[in-house]
Amino acid sequence: MDLYETLGVRRAATASEIRRAWQRRARALHPALNPGDPATAERYREAAIAFEILSDPQRRAAYDRGELEPTPAFPAPEAGFEGFDFSTRVRVETVGFREIFDSALGARRPPAEALRGEDLEQATRVSFEESMSGARRRVHLVRYEPCPACQGTGDVAFGPVPCPRCQGSGQVRGSRGHMIFSRPCEDCGGTGSLRRRPCSRCAGGGRLMGSEWLEVQIPPGVGDGSQVRLAGAGNAGRRGGPAGDFVLTVQVEAHPIFRREGEDLHCVVPAGMIEAAMGGRVEVPTPDGPVTIEIPAGTQSGQRFRLRKRGVPRLGEKRRGDLWVEVCVVVPAVTDDGGRALLRELARALSAPAAAGPTAASGGGSRRS
Repeated sequence: MDLYETLGVRRAATASEIRRAWQRRARALHPALNPGDPATAERYREAAIAFEILSDPQRRAAYDRGELEPTPAFPAPEAGFEGFDFSTRVRVETVGFREIFDSALGARRPPAEALRGEDLEQATRVSFEESMSGARRRVHLVRYEPCPACQGTGDVAFGPVPCPRCQGSGQVRGSRGHMIFSRPCEDCGGTGSLRRRPCSRCAGGGRLMGSEWLEVQIPPGVGDGSQVRLAGAGNAGRRGGPAGDFVLTVQVEAHPIFRREGEDLHCVVPAGMIEAAMGGRVEVPTPDGPVTIEIPAGTQSGQRFRLRKRGVPRLGEKRRGDLWVEVCVVVPAVTDDGGRALLRELARALSAPAAAGPTAASGGGSRRS
């Protein structure tokens, strides 16, 4: 169907023209005014669909582009049309055509929504050693907790008592100009009586402010900025909604020796000139205590050695990273004459074999020439 033709308006019609056309159609085609006429009821549904789409600028633009197809899938109208009133009496309620339209399509005011509680967050500091072995922290939480009076639902049972809005009839009458409509009461759902009311202790929110001490286990291997999340330990939800989470952000203090990269640790250890030249044993600090490693002869400054499974524990696993040891060769300062003499003699001894080879070769060459 063509929506503009259904409402009897031109394609360039303004919003007010579309609204007036729908009002005319609603007065003429409403099922309450034409009982037992399925053809008129179908025409009313089509007009309702046309007005719903064309009164929304975005949906109208999509329809004009051919991107939106009207789908008549509305339930039977539930609003009643009670005739016309041309008296000067003042009505208690006045309703707009949007309310009439929603009521005719079976719309209901949504109940108070159950909302998830907010997350809470705190920060704590741990030492490097605690990050390796794990730690416990006791934190104080000030948070919303479920209201004990209503069990977090936000309302309590009472009555039943007649609904004050509809005075127990289950129907609310309203006027639009001289037209009188009736529709189900939204406060009592059309039953005419109320059986629950907002909780006076929490004002219908379903939660109250409280406080609690909480023990948090920090697992081994946490890094700086890691977060420990406790599901459901945050603020209680509104009107029975799920609780939020509590997040503890961990800040790890720096270590004077070890530098962390992922699950691996790095450190620098000094080695004497003699040990580096001849090879020897070097003591290396590790998170589990010092160990001694063998370095080969000719070890250079900056050379690295890998100690497997001496690094950081991997979160949730039994495996560990590695420890990378970088050797820094320490050259002593020689200030006395005896030490200088020994170093000169050592230098001559180390350079003699290297010098003897080229000299003999050059001599031999000279003799061959």
